[in-house]
Amino acid sequence: MSNLSDEQISIYEEPVNERVRKFIKIESYFDKMIYFKNKEDKYDSDSALHTLCELYELLSRSDLKSELIREIESHNQYFKKIKEIEGTDINKLNSLLEKQDSLLTLLHSVKSNYLDYLTNDVLFKTIYKNFRSPLQPAAVDYWLTRDSVWRTNNFDLWIEPLKFIKESTNFILTLIRKSGNFQDKNAEKGFYIQKLDQNKNIQLVRITLSSDVYYYPQISVGKQRINIMFMTKDEANNLVQYQEDVQFLLTICCL
Repeated sequence: MSNLSDEQISIYEEPVNERVRKFIKIESYFDKMIYFKNKEDKYDSDSALHTLCELYELLSRSDLKSELIREIESHNQYFKKIKEIEGTDINKLNSLLEKQDSLLTLLHSVKSNYLDYLTNDVLFKTIYKNFRSPLQPAAVDYWLTRDSVWRTNNFDLWIEPLKFIKESTNFILTLIRKSGNFQDKNAEKGFYIQKLDQNKNIQLVRITLSSDVYYYPQISVGKQRINIMFMTKDEANNLVQYQEDVQFLLTICCL
């Protein structure tokens, strides 16, 4: 399986804590917005708007700035300890530490009311107030029926002040994902269990499968072990355990 290209694989991720789960959700929001915002069809723009509203809702209900700072500071301490280990690539590590320091400086400079520009934007407030409603006010229809360049420019103005969040979460998740080494595993009759080292700070579990298979992993991570059950669907669309052996790649990411 390790010889497959990126186009031939599907990766399933299970965050071990809520903070990493939130970062992955935010990453997904930005990916969707960037994908849809530049397209010409108004329904694509509507999808971008809907995602921005979901992101705004998440950000307005949590102190994400503090969470990002705590996570990067925690990683920073971890990598400073690694610096003392013989054989460490000092140049590569120094570059990483400099990036962390740069992001921490950026985050500390962001004001706690950084969302006010959206909160006080009358058009965005109208969109946000109605984004879960099947009926849209004329102001939203007006925005959606402008030309695509106008919509894209307007959308860019909305998300530009949030780019520090995208940069920070992408950096954090990249470090976490690269912290693990994948291992070839076999799930007998669709089930796999592995004991965990409780001394390791596990952040994320990743399962890699060939993209042409018709089953997926249901992952449960406890304090002592990982349980993985591969599921498929029967003819009635019920989800049932896959009954054949499954070859997969397991990556346990620890920082």
